[in-house]
Amino acid sequence: MDKTKVYPKKIMSIARREYRGLLLEKTFMLSVLVQLFIASFSAFLVVGLTSFYDPMALQGMQMKESKIGVIGDSEGELFKLMKINDLEPVQYADFGDAYNDFYDRKIDAIINIPNETAEGHNLINLDIYLPRSELKATIVSLQLKKPLEKFEQSVRSVRTSRLDGYTPLEVQIIRGNKGSSSSKLEFIYVALLPLLMFTPAFISGGLVIDMITEEFERKTLELLLASPVSFLDIVGGKTLVATAIAPVQSIAWILLLSLNGIHIDNFIEILLIVTIVSLILVTSGSIIAVSCRERGTAQLFYSLILILLFMSSYLYTNSPLNLVSRLSLDSIRGLEAFTWTAGYMCLAVLLLWPLTKVVQKQHMKV
Repeated sequence: MDKTKVYPKKIMSIARREYRGLLLEKTFMLSVLVQLFIASFSAFLVVGLTSFYDPMALQGMQMKESKIGVIGDSEGELFKLMKINDLEPVQYADFGDAYNDFYDRKIDAIINIPNETAEGHNLINLDIYLPRSELKATIVSLQLKKPLEKFEQSVRSVRTSRLDGYTPLEVQIIRGNKGSSSSKLEFIYVALLPLLMFTPAFISGGLVIDMITEEFERKTLELLLASPVSFLDIVGGKTLVATAIAPVQSIAWILLLSLNGIHIDNFIEILLIVTIVSLILVTSGSIIAVSCRERGTAQLFYSLILILLFMSSYLYTNSPLNLVSRLSLDSIRGLEAFTWTAGYMCLAVLLLWPLTKVVQKQHMKV
């Protein structure tokens, strides 16, 4: 038997063996469960994570009424506006009592309203005390924003009308469907979707390193080579199964995202990109594993290369991450998408040649 040739039946046999062992791999199954959780509850994660970098995304959502401790004018316009706008103002005689309840979390914020009215001439200076919790403070701020803006407009309209030569300027403002959708779409299609699609590919690259290096470390490679298989068949089988599991996971994540109401275009093209990238990473991981033979060293080199590739992906428009985002939004032309996909396919095929050479060279040392 020629040990330098590739035999598809033997590669499939090795792949089936590795697949059965993969289902018993606790680390791999745990990573799948984490991704499953993210994909299943993506609708909730989008709202929570979007609010961290864009608090305005919470606006318009139904939230629990906040209790606001009010010191000062309880008959004024601002107090009445807070009652109308889903807030529960609580009147306090002095700051000490309000602060004690604020410290005991009986109220969510304190606002000190001066006795100055809109008809007066002095500056109306409001003191607002918010909780240290960033999320709670954000929610209270959003709930206070509307009544404060209305109060500001009311005071401004009264005081500006007293100015000499004041003539109101009529401006027609056309309001679109403004909301939190843009922030959510950014997070879904720029961050969540690409990471969910390519995380299986990232894991597959590290997984194939474990598959290959454990044969060296456990001294089982010699036993495998004693059977009618070549080192090329062994590496080929491991590379095949590591590459194949990535698009299978991606299909599941796309279906779960769709169930969460996230529309994704160009389903087939996205899976093709994921498969190609998975092949590139798995082939690179196989080359590193065969060359290093030691798991820790190989994983270190793979991690460094992965970080470099991830950072460089932001240097050009149609990196795999951006390409998936554009395909999912159907914002890329067919010819442009085909050109870049073909380029990545060529890179994946070209990497198979150095893998074959490295395997054949290392086979002589085994």
